[in-house]
Amino acid sequence: MKTRKKLIITWFCIGILYFLFLIWNGLFTKPLSGEEIEKYTEILQQDYSDSEFQQMRSFMEEDDGKPVIMVNVIKTNDIPKTVNGKTFGSSEEALAHYTSFVGTFLIKRGSYPIFNGTSLMDAPEVWGIENAREWTTGSLVRYKSRRVMLELSTNPDFKKFHDSKVAGIEKTFAFPVSTNIHLVNLSLFVAMFLMVVGLIISLFFVKKAK
Repeated sequence: MKTRKKLIITWFCIGILYFLFLIWNGLFTKPLSGEEIEKYTEILQQDYSDSEFQQMRSFMEEDDGKPVIMVNVIKTNDIPKTVNGKTFGSSEEALAHYTSFVGTFLIKRGSYPIFNGTSLMDAPEVWGIENAREWTTGSLVRYKSRRVMLELSTNPDFKKFHDSKVAGIEKTFAFPVSTNIHLVNLSLFVAMFLMVVGLIISLFFVKKAK
């Protein structure tokens, strides 16, 4: 009877842990409210041209509450720039300083990188865009929602670290995409991991009871 009770408690705790993970990962995320859109509109209008802001406004109004993947391509500076009196020993150091804030900010809000890679050669195909042969890294960052993207870009502390990004990057482009095909599923991985942990603990209790 004691073993059965232990097994029930074990799987109950496993279920709670997974439920908490799903909440962190965006289970109950809702689209931006009208009040939020107006708040971010007031802030972002200062940073964009009229045409750019109209796209941003549509981006907010069309929010479906689902995750967004940001595609990033970066070419780092051979020698980092000095920006607002800030100097760095290398572009990697500058970007590490930048990501020390961004990475923590995103993880706390259920957002995280899902891919990062180093360029192996210049781009073999470039159509309709100039100065786009050389790149250093490419990455994909999963944002739990458009809300998280806006929280990051309008956070006062983010601007303090933005100088580090400017110091380390020669050129870049980034754009958000919706998910059509997504073979990397953290929710499935966590579910399988917790199930394995639960089975190991259960086997331990059963074996000990014999």
